[in-house]
Amino acid sequence: MPTKNTKCQLSMFGHLTKFSVFLLFTYLITFSNSAVYAETRATAEHIRIQDLEKIHDPIASYIVEILALAIKKSGEAYVIEKLPGETIPQARQILDMSHNRGQLDVIWTMTSDQRESEILPIRIPIDKGFFGWRIAFVNGDQPKLLQSVKTQADLAKFKAGQGYLWPDTEILRSNGLPVVTGSDETLANMLTAKRFDYFPRPIIAIWNEQEKQTAFSKLAIDNTFVLHYPTAFYFFVAPKQTKLAADLTRGLERAVADGSFDIVFDKYFQTYIQQADINNRIIFELNNPLIKPNSLPLNREKFWFHPDSKDTRIKH
Repeated sequence: MPTKNTKCQLSMFGHLTKFSVFLLFTYLITFSNSAVYAETRATAEHIRIQDLEKIHDPIASYIVEILALAIKKSGEAYVIEKLPGETIPQARQILDMSHNRGQLDVIWTMTSDQRESEILPIRIPIDKGFFGWRIAFVNGDQPKLLQSVKTQADLAKFKAGQGYLWPDTEILRSNGLPVVTGSDETLANMLTAKRFDYFPRPIIAIWNEQEKQTAFSKLAIDNTFVLHYPTAFYFFVAPKQTKLAADLTRGLERAVADGSFDIVFDKYFQTYIQQADINNRIIFELNNPLIKPNSLPLNREKFWFHPDSKDTRIKH
């Protein structure tokens, strides 16, 4: 017959056994979940993108976060893969993607009718159209050069600087604004040398450029006006990637609807919006000849950035 000590030992053994079973069960569940996660990552379709964060592109981190959000909201098991190696020029990205080949599955760029005829757009503006809002660098020796500008005719008396192949070049010229072109690397120095009078830049880029210890640091930022034209930064995929396009569209739509898209947008852009002080500038509304009328989803209010209620717009 078991003694009191024996019963105690058996009782303790019983508790230990139950605890051991609990630990084993917990371990098996954790291991199983880890294995499933590892298998999911191994079998999930990878979305290959250009790793622009490594070259300190000012919006690369934002783009990656928005892409991750779109994937999460899509409900699909995609994994973002940032490709190492040299940066692929955008023209090459578009060419390769248009032929359903190349190293990248998703790229992001400003849309145009030409680009949309070559590669497949996800027609939700990931920048909320913010790339269509431009303020200008001026020569550091002439910070008030444009203070007398009140109308677009006034602005047309000055020359803008832009890149040879930039879409902005055609947009400005089509709106009657003279443009001097140069290579991307020389434009800041050309403005310093007074080859042209002002250099319109995206609001989200101009302060970052000025802070760099480069030719941009010698320039001043005008506070007179802002140029605005309708445009959008889209994700693009290869023409045959219709499922990926549909999945990203669904994910972005859900993110816009539940407000998570705006949370990410504000996290990255709110500081620039405040610095730009758009409501205390004259807004020149320009036409965009690169996009057919009604091709942008301008009727979807939640897709777009809008400054506060004060309206100082001057339409061309």
